[in-house]
Amino acid sequence: MILAGALLALSLSAAAPPDDAIASLAKVYDSHPLIFMGEWHRNAQQHVFLRQLIGDPRFLCRTDDIVIESGNARLQPIADAWASGKDVSEADLVSMYRETEVPFVWNAPMYRQFYEAVRAVNAKHLCPHPVRLVLGDPAFDWAKIETADDLKKVEDRDEFYAGVVEREVLAKHHRALLISGEPHALRKFPKRKSEEDGYGEPSAAQLIEKKHPGSVFLVALVTTQAAAETMKMPPPPSFRVVRGTPIAKLDFAIIAPAWNAKPVVINGKHDWQLENANAWAPMGQVVDGVLYLGGDETRVFPPPSIYLEPVYQKELRRRMRILKAYNGQDFEVVLDDLIKEASAPEKADSH
Repeated sequence: MILAGALLALSLSAAAPPDDAIASLAKVYDSHPLIFMGEWHRNAQQHVFLRQLIGDPRFLCRTDDIVIESGNARLQPIADAWASGKDVSEADLVSMYRETEVPFVWNAPMYRQFYEAVRAVNAKHLCPHPVRLVLGDPAFDWAKIETADDLKKVEDRDEFYAGVVEREVLAKHHRALLISGEPHALRKFPKRKSEEDGYGEPSAAQLIEKKHPGSVFLVALVTTQAAAETMKMPPPPSFRVVRGTPIAKLDFAIIAPAWNAKPVVINGKHDWQLENANAWAPMGQVVDGVLYLGGDETRVFPPPSIYLEPVYQKELRRRMRILKAYNGQDFEVVLDDLIKEASAPEKADSH
């Protein structure tokens, strides 16, 4: 059996945030079966709050399912075993978040910690029923993907996620916390100037709402102190409903995620240059609620040494070459940078 890590224990034992944010989010279930939390990938502050949220019986005991982007739905039986406290091998646990189309993001430690948090709260029997961890990324087998054409046959990620929510949550008359990257959890986007511009609609949120109007409540993160001051948010952690308030009229651009990402080289390392859009709609047309946690944008990455494992590295390179042929993105140069960093003793020790 895999034990929860020390970081998980610390986060669960830490003092809970003030009542208003968690209690107010729990109250959203009175009118919406789905609370869709837009996640800023690798944001440490947001993930501490997410673990506190699901560790609080006021929210947890009203939640039947948690649907996450960071898991391959083909491996749902492993997720069910894991969340229920059964023995799961390290290889099976890791496979859930490493077998998705996304090559790097889910290796960041907070995603493993969230898996562990779900298992831990179920083990404590805080509620009359356990919460189910539902994997929301497309169900496919990388071992059967050999070419870009094979990858094209994999279902669209937003369409699949929306389908999982419909089958596993709404069809069962459940309530659920949905967690996915923020663009998947938005109702309206700036107009695209080209196929390469911005985010391709429809989002998972739009797809769910089209078939089930009024079912989903969209929550966006207030990402900076300046934005919080503009929105007159109370001290963090604080949550506000947008509709019917002055916040609804504000430009969503003040908290919007990056709209374009272009590959660049900074200090000899491959990275992404993020660009914002200038034509977002008012806040009330994009989301239903906003959550302010303090505006800390710190992102946490895994130690690059994990990419030195020969079998994993070889398989990652194979997948990245397929991804490059599929969408033109070259992740292999990023992997080379990470391996170079991990191979430098003075840098490896710092991680």
